[in-house]
Order: sequence, then C-alpha cells, then structure tokens
Amino acid sequence: MSDFDRYQYAFDPDGDELAARLIRRLPERATVLELGPGPGVMTKVMIDKGYQVTVVEIDAAYAEILQGMGAETIIANLEEPHWMAQLQGRRFDAVMACDVLEHLRSPERVLEALRACTQPQGRLIVSVPNIAYMGVVAGLVHGVFDYTAAGLLDHTHLRFFTRRSLERLLWQTGWSPNYWESYPFPVEQSEFARFWGALTDAQRQCLVVGGADSDVYEWMAVACLSECGPALALRDAQVLADKACDDLQALQLVHAQEHASLLEHQKAFAQARDIIAEQQREIAVLRGSAAGATLSVARFLNEPRNGVRRLLQSIRRRLG
Repeated sequence: MSDFDRYQYAFDPDGDELAARLIRRLPERATVLELGPGPGVMTKVMIDKGYQVTVVEIDAAYAEILQGMGAETIIANLEEPHWMAQLQGRRFDAVMACDVLEHLRSPERVLEALRACTQPQGRLIVSVPNIAYMGVVAGLVHGVFDYTAAGLLDHTHLRFFTRRSLERLLWQTGWSPNYWESYPFPVEQSEFARFWGALTDAQRQCLVVGGADSDVYEWMAVACLSECGPALALRDAQVLADKACDDLQALQLVHAQEHASLLEHQKAFAQARDIIAEQQREIAVLRGSAAGATLSVARFLNEPRNGVRRLLQSIRRRLG
C-alpha cells in the first residue's frame, strides 16, 4: 500500500465519521492551520465550506495537490523549527492536528510551538488512535503486536496514546482540553477481527466489560490555551445553550405538527367507528329479516307435505 492510498479516503461532511466530526468542531468563518494534511481529504472539505486554510506538509507531492485546492502550503518537517518562522508570527482561529501526533518523535515540542500561532480565544483540535482499543488488547492476548500498512498500528506511528496520556500531554504543553469525543468502531470490522474471533467468550466479555474505553478506536479532543480556558469554556457553553434553544424550538414545531396530525387521525378514527357501528346495526337488521324469511320458506315447504300426509292417512282409514 502506497502512502497516497493509505491517506486517501472519502467521507460524508455531514455524516458521522471522525473526519466530519472534527471539521464540525471548527468555529464559523475561521482561519485554520492544518498540520500534516496528506493529500488533503479534509482540507478540500474545509475550503469548500469557506475556511481559509494554511497547511504544513512534509511531502512535496501532497503539497502540489494542496496548492491546487487553494490552500496556502508550507512544505516543512514538523519536527524541525523552521516551519514556525515561515508563518511570520501569524495567529489562527483554529489549529488542526488530526492523526498527526502519533507520527512525531517529540509531539510535546510541536504542541508547545502551536501556542504561538493560535489566537487567544482560538482552539486546538486533535485526534489520535487509542492504543487501549480492545482489538489491540486481543492481539496482545495472543502475543501479537505487529505493525501494519494502515490502522492503529500503522508502521509510521512512533507514539501511542490513551485518553489519559493525551490529556496529560496537553496539560503539560500549555493546553486545556475542554471537550472530548470518542470514535467507537466495531472490533469485528477492524484489522484485529481475527484476534478477537480467536478469544473465548469469557475473554471477550472481560474486555468489553472491564476494559477502559475498550471500544474507542480514536479520541478527539478540543483544547484551548490554558490561560484562556475559562473564557473559551464560557463561550462554548453559550454556543451550546443557543443550539439547545434552537433544537427546542424545532422540537416544539415538530410536536405541534404531530399533535395536529394526531387530532386529525383521532377525528377520522371516531368517524370510522360511527360508520362501522351503523353498518353493524344494518347488518343485524338484515340478519333478522333473513331469519324471518327463512322461517317462512320452511313453513311454506312443510305445509304442502303435511296436507298430503293427512290426505293419505284419511284414504287409508276409509279403505281400511
């Protein structure tokens, strides 16, 4: 598998995939610094949504693709300090380091450097694979920890994280994580499916019940500069409150429409019950009329037979 194939994928910007969730955490009309975008799958979506995107990418071939999309492109190695000088002291509304930190020998240095290029009220959006994923643990049960071409054990991964270790790293480098989101993925559909299937039922149950965050394939965190944490938390709370009000109004409208529809259905059901009751009464009358007609016919049919029977009996008596 080539590097291009490993990082080339498609996703629905309005869907539930991790890439879509990450982009939804961006503030509106933001300037964005994206680290290690690869061929620019997420970059293109952000540009299409109207964001001003600057990228730092080490691969010159990817850089050419990114420039063609309209992204301001800096070709540099994040492990070296020169890329910061090329930003010329600029600050961004949001910095995206998505599936990047695990590729770095010293991610703490990059996180510390990012403080200087983030607006005071800006945010850092990070995603990392979760090494505590039950699929990885299932492999360890069988004594297997093999690097692969892609996935959680991608052969280019140099660092591994759990939620706790990422949280500690952010705090230590001057970032305050104020939002977390997990991305669960069914282990039966993962690259670890064969190891999971080889476990006993008891082992699988133990991992599901006892493993911390065992179903989480990746973690996403949104952080702000530590000194701006309270202000950003207040702003985010206001945004959530406004969204909750909008959602409530939408639900009330839907409820009103559904209530009106329910009343119409109830009215229709009542009318249907009245029609059915009237039809049942008519059927009862018809049944009564049919029973009377049947009795009359029976009498009609029986009376001639009785007359003939009496006549024969009379003749027999006279001849007798």
